[in-house]
Amino acid sequence: MAECPNKAKNTQKCTCTNTGCARHGVCCECIRFHRENGGKPGCLTK
Repeated sequence: MAECPNKAKNTQKCTCTNTGCARHGVCCECIRFHRENGGKPGCLTK
């Protein structure tokens, strides 16, 4: 996974409760992962 220049800012505003996830704050990786696996990211389920 590439380093995200916005990770700190994204993490502060992320509503996902899975803070232990390696993709937390790296929105593009999170969305890609969930789309490929048929799920929704936590930030889109509220």
